[in-house]
Amino acid sequence: MKTLVVSLTLIFVVLLVSATLLAHHGEANYDTSKVVSVKGTVTDFQFINPHVQISLDVKNDKGEIEKWVGEARSPSMLSRIGGWDKNTIKIGDVITASGHRTMNGTNFLRLMKIVLPDGREMPNL
Repeated sequence: MKTLVVSLTLIFVVLLVSATLLAHHGEANYDTSKVVSVKGTVTDFQFINPHVQISLDVKNDKGEIEKWVGEARSPSMLSRIGGWDKNTIKIGDVITASGHRTMNGTNFLRLMKIVLPDGREMPNL
């Protein structure tokens, strides 16, 4: 009986932890019905775990600068799938970033694709 209680407790803990991990990688906080594209100047490029982040200065319709952040997959996935490395994007590059914006309307994208200054498209982000 004691072994059964310990086993059930362990199973419960594993399920509880794994549910949290799945929630982290969900898309519930993004509006996946729309793709938003912004063109701007790279101000920061973090090729680090757990997710690559690209910060941009983007001019809005009024000519004002807005700060945007795009989040992609992990560096290891981008390296294996798309041939990325820490020099793929440089501060000062003008790129176009496309992805799903957060539901709360902040200037944050879950990236789907970027277009580099030389016109190359980097999909599957």
